[in-house]
Amino acid sequence: MNRLAVRLFAIVSPLLVALAVLLAPGVAHAQIKIAIIDLQRAMGDTEDGLKMKSRLQELWDTRQSEYEAKEKDYGKAKDELEKLAKDGKTPEAELRKKYAALEKQALELQAQSLGFRQEMNKKQQELMMPILNKLTALLRQLAAQEQYDLVLAKEAAPFYRQDLEITDKVIAMYNAAAPAAPADDKKPKDKKKPHGAAPAAPSPDAPSPDAAPVDPPPAKPAKKPAPKK
Repeated sequence: MNRLAVRLFAIVSPLLVALAVLLAPGVAHAQIKIAIIDLQRAMGDTEDGLKMKSRLQELWDTRQSEYEAKEKDYGKAKDELEKLAKDGKTPEAELRKKYAALEKQALELQAQSLGFRQEMNKKQQELMMPILNKLTALLRQLAAQEQYDLVLAKEAAPFYRQDLEITDKVIAMYNAAAPAAPADDKKPKDKKKPHGAAPAAPSPDAPSPDAAPVDPPPAKPAKKPAPKK
């Protein structure tokens, strides 16, 4: 039996067993108590979650300003090189040297863009994990208190009754408990989101209040000037 068949069997078998129990005449079965939680909202709406988003936004604003400053320098150098190549007065050797420098500048800008995304993802994971761990512990505590047999993430439930959702209750429990955020956490600041910024998940592997912003790619370097005739 190949891996795909094994996985399908693992998924289908419990469903078949459950269906058989439900349909079997005269078989009594206990009612399962289920709760639903919106993990993304729970993480984002807690006090620590709001602080996390503020810190990520502050980091984004700083790095975006640095990136835009270098991008502006690149654009200026590109325009100057195109003018020099067009007027035909600059020696070919000097034009080639300037073109090589501009190409290097473009590569550095691309490297900065990639490093920025990696830094944002790393910081997001660093801030998110303590919150997620605390939420998990609270969910277990609440499940024991309320005798829930199963707590499902909202994303895993195509349909559910609204009275089954416990997100607001978990958020209230979280905020009432001891803070999980780092001790050096800064007070949230109201900052205007930069153009094009998208809200953050930390990563596809774990729920997050926002998706990591993606910075725009740098412009392509100017075409290599043709030798003068």
